Amino acid sequence: MRRFLVGVLAAIGVVTLVIVGLVGALVWRFLPERHAFPAQFVLTADWSQALAETAGPPDLLDFRLTPAPTVSDIVLALDAATRDPRVKGLVVRLAEARHGFAAAQELRDAVRRFRASGRFAIAHADSFGELGPGNEAYYLATAFDEIDLQPVGLVGLTGLMAEVPLARELLASLGVELEVVKREEYKTALESFTRSELSPANREMLEGLLDGLQRQLVAGIAEGRKLDPVEVQRLIDHGPFTADEALANRLIDRIAHADEAMRAARERAGPGAGRVDLADYAAQRPTVEAGAAKIALIRAAGLIRRGEDGVGFEIAAGDLAEALADAAGDDRIRAVILRIDSGGGSAVASETVARGVRRVREAGKPVIVSMGNTAASGGYWIAMDATRIVAQPGTITGSIGVIAGKPILSGVWDKIGVNWAEIARGAHAGMWSVNQPFSPEARARVEAVLDSIYGTFKAGVARGRSMTPEQVEAVAKGRVWIGVQAKDLGLVDELGGLDAALAAARRELHLPDGAALDIEILPRPRNPLLAALRWLRPQAGALAQAAALVRQLGAATGTATLPPLGVH
Repeated sequence: MRRFLVGVLAAIGVVTLVIVGLVGALVWRFLPERHAFPAQFVLTADWSQALAETAGPPDLLDFRLTPAPTVSDIVLALDAATRDPRVKGLVVRLAEARHGFAAAQELRDAVRRFRASGRFAIAHADSFGELGPGNEAYYLATAFDEIDLQPVGLVGLTGLMAEVPLARELLASLGVELEVVKREEYKTALESFTRSELSPANREMLEGLLDGLQRQLVAGIAEGRKLDPVEVQRLIDHGPFTADEALANRLIDRIAHADEAMRAARERAGPGAGRVDLADYAAQRPTVEAGAAKIALIRAAGLIRRGEDGVGFEIAAGDLAEALADAAGDDRIRAVILRIDSGGGSAVASETVARGVRRVREAGKPVIVSMGNTAASGGYWIAMDATRIVAQPGTITGSIGVIAGKPILSGVWDKIGVNWAEIARGAHAGMWSVNQPFSPEARARVEAVLDSIYGTFKAGVARGRSMTPEQVEAVAKGRVWIGVQAKDLGLVDELGGLDAALAAARRELHLPDGAALDIEILPRPRNPLLAALRWLRPQAGALAQAAALVRQLGAATGTATLPPLGVH
């Protein structure tokens, strides 16, 4: 068995090297090319799949090596299009994809600015949910001046719901317990494993979040469709709707197939209008005006962890700190926009990034945080020292607290007849073992560590947000807030998206409203082949570790360790 597993791992390694070789051989041919756009055109896009805040790892099966545009790429492209006389309109395909509530608000804002420039915008969906929820996609569609729905399609407008799995009884039946230490009662990230019902604090927090988001959903649809909010709530309570019902209730403008929507768009654009994919348009940024102030846009999305070599769905603190240091040391860069979409991670890694933010400010440059769907816990830690913080009304933020936990598996071993022999040196040598709970003395040490981290977090918020310790304590305790609540509490300075963050940067630099900006993305794009190799390096390391583990099958193992203390 051991030889078989080693062979499998070796085969995987060989395949990986072959793929890298293919990428190297083909990269010269499939690099992104510049497109010649028509004299006038309609922009088209497909937002039926979830859009990310940062580019993901290289897709080795996409030999063009062109990453999908991020939310900020799309926003910048649409804003550039408002100044491009060739662009006549926009047609976007929607469905039930979940971009996140705040990301949907970001895209809605961009579409509304696009329309305000005198251009049309058409949203088309084959269905806003098919026997499933379509609330977010429809909410986004209401920013367009025309909504088209395919025959047989549905408008799955049914309202918002939060579901929390509570698996304590299941884990107990398997012999698993979870020992949790947290600061404080609203820090509920691990309740799914420790409770059979919601805690009062968690229920209170979730009720508040849903109430706020539901109000935003109703208000946005009412404004976009020119309906009374009371009528919108009535419709939500009676959804979902067939295409005919949606048309009768003014939820859509037309029942049409995608080709019919595109044909109507070309007619509105005028004779000879072509079509250009928004992703291609975003990849060819327009020439920047001479003398425009240079702004660094640094995007951080995912779980925050220590180290380097991060990929698109995580924040490697070393990489992000390096990008911030580059911005601090580059005399051409006058300000930084830090775009955050993170629910937290390692407290140590979060402080590494926060130090990078402070270094930029020490260099005399403002740092404006633009929050995406989530900037909570560690995501808020890295934001707290910014010059200004901008969040969408639906951004999930706050969660100023800390939590740590480890599973206790002694019940599992009892069930399956496994005994562990333990030989230790040091009173606390086994404190991280998953085979036993914390001793009173070991738990006291964990409590002391969490007290220290929590105190540091609260002190940083007080310093960065100019709040008293009492004010911080009132909004901390691990509680999560939506952006509109966070603004009222002083955790956020203003509501809005990337456009509002850029406006704040102009104000900090004493530039006129609407002044041209030269936006540089950091870290700077790497050579595609090097990016692929950089992504594969940790994967190869994982394979090597797995192979070493297989070789040691049957040997005595060491103690398992607790994951890094987190601010999840």
